[in-house]
Amino acid sequence: MNDKNMLLGYGETLTGSIKLNRGGGGKNKPYTYSENKPVISEQLSELISEINKIPLSAMPEGKAVAKFVLHPTFLAKSYFPVGLLDRFSLGSIGSKAIKIKPRKDIKKKGRKDEYTTACIYVSGKQESFQQFLDAVNKDALTKGQQDDFITLESISMLEVSDKVKSINNHEMMNIEVALHTPENTSNVIDSFESFALQNGAFIDTARSIKVKGLTFMPIKASKDVALKLAEFSFLRTLRELPELRLSEPVISRSVSQTSHLSLPTEGAVNPHLKVAIFDGGLGVDDFSPWVTEYTFNGNSATSAKLLSHGQDVTSTVLFGVLGMDTEKLMVPFCNIDHYRVLDSNINNTDVDLFDVLIRIKSVLEQNHYDYVNLSLGPRLPVDDDDVHVWTSTLEEILATGETLCTIAVGNDGHLPAQLNRIQPPADLVNGLSVGAATSLSEDWERCSYSCIGPGRSPGFVKPDGVAFGGNEDEPFQVYSPMLNGLASTAGTSFSAPLVLRQAIALSSSLQYNITPLTAKALLIHHAECKKINRHEVGWGRFPHELSEVIFCGDDEVKVIYQGKLKPSQHMRALIPVPEILMKGRVNLRATFCFSSPVDAEHPLNYTRSGLEVTMRKGISDSDGLTFPLFNLKNVYADENEQRIDAHKWETTLRSEHTFKEGELTNPCFDIAYYGRDCGMPVDVDELDELPYVLIVTLSAEEMPDLYNLIRQKYQTLQPIQVQQQIILRA
Repeated sequence: MNDKNMLLGYGETLTGSIKLNRGGGGKNKPYTYSENKPVISEQLSELISEINKIPLSAMPEGKAVAKFVLHPTFLAKSYFPVGLLDRFSLGSIGSKAIKIKPRKDIKKKGRKDEYTTACIYVSGKQESFQQFLDAVNKDALTKGQQDDFITLESISMLEVSDKVKSINNHEMMNIEVALHTPENTSNVIDSFESFALQNGAFIDTARSIKVKGLTFMPIKASKDVALKLAEFSFLRTLRELPELRLSEPVISRSVSQTSHLSLPTEGAVNPHLKVAIFDGGLGVDDFSPWVTEYTFNGNSATSAKLLSHGQDVTSTVLFGVLGMDTEKLMVPFCNIDHYRVLDSNINNTDVDLFDVLIRIKSVLEQNHYDYVNLSLGPRLPVDDDDVHVWTSTLEEILATGETLCTIAVGNDGHLPAQLNRIQPPADLVNGLSVGAATSLSEDWERCSYSCIGPGRSPGFVKPDGVAFGGNEDEPFQVYSPMLNGLASTAGTSFSAPLVLRQAIALSSSLQYNITPLTAKALLIHHAECKKINRHEVGWGRFPHELSEVIFCGDDEVKVIYQGKLKPSQHMRALIPVPEILMKGRVNLRATFCFSSPVDAEHPLNYTRSGLEVTMRKGISDSDGLTFPLFNLKNVYADENEQRIDAHKWETTLRSEHTFKEGELTNPCFDIAYYGRDCGMPVDVDELDELPYVLIVTLSAEEMPDLYNLIRQKYQTLQPIQVQQQIILRA
């Protein structure tokens, strides 16, 4: 690789707005109104009978909650039965994805036993559902409402069994609940508190956390009481509290003293970056030239285990992973604020760490940080039906894309299927979840302890990638200040901050506006997949050497595009090609990254922003031959069943393809920006501009002068200069 050829910036100068013709055919409807009427009418009657059995104390404002299941044909956001709900004062308060075998399958070929579809949680009073039934029986629905009506596959009551996730203890236990608290319903929490107290539960509203349409809170109750609480109509989820996940080292930590290592005397390379680590504390002042430690409520009681964990995570961000032959510790890239969010008080009394999350939330809401690391969280696998309180709380804070948060995925990858899945908040779509690889060498694989994916959709590709995490054969070695030595350890707790260090290095080393979102895109773009199952390693192993990211070979070019997408227009991004016809086979890799607000109460329609990216191999006027570079297969790999438009709502898209000689003439990406709110379409004028980053790599083995030819043709593309060359050589 030629280290004189630098990554090119200002790709956004190759973009512009364009008008595209968007056609759309009619939808094949599985049912006619007359076919659906008797089925749904009978189910509505049963629903009303069930509502009449619910105690009034369990229904805030007299409202019950039903499940409206749509036929899989009508999964797209534009088919949500908004008009029907509005007519009868019914409210959509949440949704989830479920698999069903519909009453009628409209597919003639490729039929399946089960299809993914939408289950909408609909709230309303008994009389509202009765009015709905009366209107159906009298054929009093308008044409538009009838169109909504035929999207319905079934209607039923939201049952206790739908809400209870895991209750294994009969005695008094710690439980977390999630309540639907839509903005137009004022007294759900007060009603639940009264209902809980009536039934003998202890409720802690002071530590409740509200995230848009959901409120999470810890309670104490026996199993019988918990099952009674699940009758509360607006209760969505109830589960026994999981234990603390500190992603503890998976091998016995040992420290070997060294005589040749000493701390640097220089200040941070980039003192302007704001970096936070939330962990178990430091307890030493050796790192004080670069690290400030914060505790909470004046509580300094802790344990050696928590402190050593916090020291090793912080040392990883400061100095990286070390070898036995390391002669000198590098000057840290940044200063760090280390928040001791774990202490002995929490470790003994607050199993689910509601207090820990509240501490993290308060810090991030009051201070802006560019980079954050979390090597802790609840120890439980992610749930497709519901977003955990940790994930939904942090998602809301990170939605601007101005902060990159790396999260350890957990060390339970060796457990049986489903139990080995990534752990909250590693399912953040606005974060970077990191698993562990066995080696720094080319001969690597996933560490057996590293939790696996997939995540939900969107957020399906999880972990985002892996980095060296260490094992018995090749431990992860960090500088330990306690004995001025090397600590040998292993775990995803250390692979996550190692990746954060790489992101920080990009921001600190280049004379360019490398934002946290740009750093994320560059790391994902350069992840090495080795054809390992995507569920295990995501996009692949993140680059360990910055030279892999910032240098280009003579036969390749890498370009960064970054800017903001306007919702009212389509954008065309030209892919740079030389004036002459490219020889031989040409490889194209492209990565899109953006951040999005989310609707935690709608896991099925989680992200509120989405991109539709169309690649054209050549353009003529506003049209051109398209190529499916970003499609379901490329995003979801071997997933058996996914929504037809699901990939449009992923916040990270990466794909590559090798084209034949002459196949690419004047290629481009046409990009459309869409939005939705609670799963339903929104007016384009209501959308904010969307920050995005696109990374493109184009290579042609038979064109050793490709880099120079691109530079000559596109004068606005400029090489990004390195601020400190010594950093890249260390």
